[in-house]
Amino acid sequence: MENILFYPTLTPEMAEASGLKTEKYKFTYSYQEKTYGLQQKGNATIKLTDPLEIWKVESEGLTFEKIIRIAYPDLLKGKEGIACRDADLSICIIWVNKKLTRTGYILPVSDVTTNTGRICKFYYSFEPGNISGDLELSIVFYIKKKAESVQEGEQDLINEDGVSVGEIERTVLDFSSIYMEFPIEEYKSENEPLWWVEFSEWEDPKTVDMFSKDSMCLYLNPYYEGCPAPSTNEEGNYIKNFDMLVDILAQTYLMMFKRLSEDDLRATIQNIGLENNSICSILHQFIEGCYEELHWESPERLLKSLQKNIRLKLQEER
Repeated sequence: MENILFYPTLTPEMAEASGLKTEKYKFTYSYQEKTYGLQQKGNATIKLTDPLEIWKVESEGLTFEKIIRIAYPDLLKGKEGIACRDADLSICIIWVNKKLTRTGYILPVSDVTTNTGRICKFYYSFEPGNISGDLELSIVFYIKKKAESVQEGEQDLINEDGVSVGEIERTVLDFSSIYMEFPIEEYKSENEPLWWVEFSEWEDPKTVDMFSKDSMCLYLNPYYEGCPAPSTNEEGNYIKNFDMLVDILAQTYLMMFKRLSEDDLRATIQNIGLENNSICSILHQFIEGCYEELHWESPERLLKSLQKNIRLKLQEER
């Protein structure tokens, strides 16, 4: 019952009639005084990747641009709309970061209405350390300033400052996907196995060796029908051969943990002296994000607990 509203809010029909269009987000980051673009995968849930393998949201932060266009904004106001004719109907982006239990709102940097329609532009930067794990961006209409007088036929419309009157779009950014974050390459060959892992010689996984393809890489061979892979169907994105991927990732993480010395493993678990984006730092984030405690008593118990946690993590991302 708590989701039932007793006043009109934005409907798909209103959005279409008003010519409401949202352009794709543009995500960038700054590194050594230069700006670089990030690639996107997904629609409602987006995973960002950096072709240069520099970017981590915790250390470089995140900047985005967004443009919203409304060809006929007047159709959203009045007795057939979502706000009184004399009210100030505005747009903002509400952001939520569940992992850090933080939230806030973003106002447009420009909001212009001409005889060709309304253009609302957003530009915002999250500083390093301000977000982690995930980020939900919800674009909403709200009453910025209520109408001084309610005209005939507008009695059913809400007329209160600050009240949301409809969600335009909701996007979730997933920064913690163990599948997308792990260095993975496809290598198609009938002469190679279904999967294998290659490691470099690690100098110091706590500070020197970064969690990147230079240090390790999981290879998947699509020559085989059973090879896991991201795919799509009528219901959206999914992972082909999901169960196989769970086992492959669990065994890969097991190999990584077994490569650590006792001192490095202790530092990883307790987060002692770890550099950002180092192998041990990313493994510590993985441990902290597990739903159930990992069991370190033996390799077989560790593998079992890895399988359970990775399955739960990947199911949440599906």
